[in-house]
Amino acid sequence: MTLAAPLLSDPWRRRFTEFAANRREPEAIARLRHEAFARFEALGLPTRHQEAWRFTDLAALYAVALQQPADAPLDAGTLPALGLPAHRLAFVNGRLASGLSQLQTLPDRAIIASLGQTDDPHPYPSPGRSGVESCLDRLPGLEQHPFVALNTALWEDGALIHLPSGTATETPIHLIFHATGGDMGIHPRLLLALEDGAQATVVVEYRGQGRYLNAPVAEIELGDNAALDYHQVQEESPQAFHLGGIRLRQGRDSRARLHLLSVGGQLARTDLVALLDGAGASCTLDGLTLANGAQVGDFHVRVEHAQPHGTSQQSFKSVLDGKARSVFDGMIHVRPHAQKTDARQTSRNLLLSKQALAHSNPRLEILADDVKCGHGSSTGFLDPNAEFYLRARGIGAAQARAMLVHAFANDSFNSIRLTPLRERLTRLLTARLTPDLIEEE
Repeated sequence: MTLAAPLLSDPWRRRFTEFAANRREPEAIARLRHEAFARFEALGLPTRHQEAWRFTDLAALYAVALQQPADAPLDAGTLPALGLPAHRLAFVNGRLASGLSQLQTLPDRAIIASLGQTDDPHPYPSPGRSGVESCLDRLPGLEQHPFVALNTALWEDGALIHLPSGTATETPIHLIFHATGGDMGIHPRLLLALEDGAQATVVVEYRGQGRYLNAPVAEIELGDNAALDYHQVQEESPQAFHLGGIRLRQGRDSRARLHLLSVGGQLARTDLVALLDGAGASCTLDGLTLANGAQVGDFHVRVEHAQPHGTSQQSFKSVLDGKARSVFDGMIHVRPHAQKTDARQTSRNLLLSKQALAHSNPRLEILADDVKCGHGSSTGFLDPNAEFYLRARGIGAAQARAMLVHAFANDSFNSIRLTPLRERLTRLLTARLTPDLIEEE
């Protein structure tokens, strides 16, 4: 039985009206907020009757009366560290925590700042851009996503990252979004722009305690020959809902590598749209979901090849125990002029329980005739022959299963170039896959 979503009546409108009335910001941003909320009302809250949401049951979220987040203290010791010098911005309940943030020396004209507190009226010096308001909600994709519209209407703060042409920062940029409290809705925003030839490594972490909705949106734009290593670690509270969106647009010969890890939340969904809008652009997407109990982890991905000689590689995995569920819905779309495209897409799912369930839907839409594209999907249990091989060498049953699962999942971390982060995520994986958590079938 499918539960209908509540009508967008008084609670949502009242919340937005009260929020907007207390804002003191440029008229262009205020207008953008009202337009976004009107779009949210027109779209309505998603239900399982809609194809894009048929495996995402939001009934538990709709039963929560979400409130505006409040300021809350947080001890610095609870925040994750990269293990090396980094530009760090920490946000608590969607607002910058200045005392927990620290920036190293920045390259000339580079900006790493709070999106809601920047004093520079012209943070983007490129022709045709002036002010933060001209950069919000401007990248294509996710126009029909109601929680992206809601974020545009209700965001309070977030991160602004801009590197001018030719700038390469060897110091990683570490963004931490921490939630603490209950029954609140948080809508952080990230604007990330690398101009021509710029290079950066960015780590974004979502964490928290309590029951809440975290609906972040990241807008990422890469100029010609720009290079980005982007890492997203979703480790929300077990009671939390994570409904995020990522928009990516790439220029000519740009390189983007995105690593997405999802381990927290009772329901975690990320919608990602990548537009390869320049010839020779390259995009690599690696995703891993670890879920147990009744957790649900969703990745919905669309890679759009708009220009020739583009390459893309998608590799998404899930490890599911208990009654956990995962969803991978992936699309590669090749436009008519995007000749010489080389695009690959794989989805692999490992079930550790007969009650676990993986939905995989890789798809291709090819409108050009000189391309190399492929997709594939596999779902199954551990290989009994491999398990027998380990047990025959004196390794216990639970430990053998843990070793096999670790080998399957850890492969997703091998391409992470930030060594301290890769080692920390490997330890996190090991902790989640200790032998006592992997029971015999």
